[in-house]
Amino acid sequence: MGLLTDPRAGSGKIIKFLLKWEQPLCYFLYISGIIWMLLLALPVFNDNTYFSENALLPGLVTKESNLEQIAKHYYVHLLHEMKQHPDIMPYAWLTATLNQLHLDVFLHNFTLIYPFQEQHFIGQNIYGIIRASRAASTEAIVVSVPFRPINSIYLDTTPSIALLLAFAKFCRKQKYWAKDIIFLITEHEQLGIQAWLDAYHGVISGNEGVLLSGDLPGRAGSIQAAINLELHSMKISSIDVKIEGLNGRLPNLDLFNLAQNMIAKEGIRQSFQRRFDVKYKNKFKNWWYHFNTLLMMITSQATGIPTGNHGLFHRFGIEAITLEGFEKPGHQSSDGNFYQVGRIIESIIRSLNNLLERFHQSYFFYLLPSTDTYISIGLYIRSLVLIIAGIFIKAFSMWQRLQISNSIEDKKISIIKQSKDDELDIGVITSEILWVHICGIVITTSPIVFTYFGREMNFRTEDSIYFGFMAITILTLIWPLYCKRQMKYKCSFNLCNCISRIRNNINVYSNA
Repeated sequence: MGLLTDPRAGSGKIIKFLLKWEQPLCYFLYISGIIWMLLLALPVFNDNTYFSENALLPGLVTKESNLEQIAKHYYVHLLHEMKQHPDIMPYAWLTATLNQLHLDVFLHNFTLIYPFQEQHFIGQNIYGIIRASRAASTEAIVVSVPFRPINSIYLDTTPSIALLLAFAKFCRKQKYWAKDIIFLITEHEQLGIQAWLDAYHGVISGNEGVLLSGDLPGRAGSIQAAINLELHSMKISSIDVKIEGLNGRLPNLDLFNLAQNMIAKEGIRQSFQRRFDVKYKNKFKNWWYHFNTLLMMITSQATGIPTGNHGLFHRFGIEAITLEGFEKPGHQSSDGNFYQVGRIIESIIRSLNNLLERFHQSYFFYLLPSTDTYISIGLYIRSLVLIIAGIFIKAFSMWQRLQISNSIEDKKISIIKQSKDDELDIGVITSEILWVHICGIVITTSPIVFTYFGREMNFRTEDSIYFGFMAITILTLIWPLYCKRQMKYKCSFNLCNCISRIRNNINVYSNA
């Protein structure tokens, strides 16, 4: 505290240098951070991916499955059931099929109470469990698929369910499982998986009374990892591995490497962000391609929205990815069939079955410019530090100027040269900060008001909230044009600005 109250503070050479070159230095640091981020896509900044967890033993897995014919059988029958019931999940057929495989089959009911219009939506998940024959059911692996009806706006996942059933039949005959395997089919996309996870762990995610997860009639061991399948065709030519989860969280890099390695071994093209690995002879073109892949990952994380059902497992400490399979347009050959896809799933699950403990060795914070290279947090965090350093220097310089203007040595000068408008007023600062927080609270609670008035005008809830926030955005942008209100004291404005900058720095560092 002595540095903050000492009247001689700010007289050092470093302080004087910062005050003199503050603006050029801030620009230099910010531009340097951007340049560093651009350079991350260069090969010199990338490392080849590798396995940190040797217990996975991905190269020692002997593949035994041949799921193509049985998967086709299930696909035909499931498609027939879905055509008879185009709007709902064929619960009876799925339950009967899982029971025929001698799994422990359970139904999970959940309810969504729409938070604004008090509408009720009911959903149901189906899951079957294969109990570990070589352990005491203390750990588990999840294989999940989101069910999508025929009239869904999303891509079809019927082939995924067919493969899940075929793989469950294969797993039931094996005796080497050391972990329980849960085969989960969920309804209503991410709502279904969130309700199932809440019920499995006995918690409530989000506001109480919105998503009623209910109780699970059956459980397995502690979930170690999860694989979510979204295969859109019976002829798969490429598989995209999705990793981005809720609020940008990522799975352990070893799990991503495991999936990419197994896909490559089966001769199917692997991709990340729907982009294949391409090596250009032109160095600039090669850098630009990988930089776009890197930028797409950063953008996807910045939205905070999961790219698949796997993204909701991360908040429970469960490593999870989504394998999304596509058929090349006009691709009619036999390569990339369900025989190979089934062996990929078998390899991944058997490798996870070898784990002796949770994923902990490899990276949890990384960036990916391609499927076989990565950028560690030790490299990309430097660009963030450079960008934030400029804001910190600006706040520090403003604080030093306030200290100098209010120091004991300058009191006489300030009395003569400064007017009363340059004095520090804590009340003004407090009122400004209070008004900012009040506006934030009003905006946070505004959807209820927007929905109420939208219902009176026969608007949908989505439209009411959208147009309401659009109006708030427009009013915020034009606020300075019709409101000339300024802070009464210049020093108060500077101190308020300084406080906000420091607070933003703390928030960014804590999130990083």
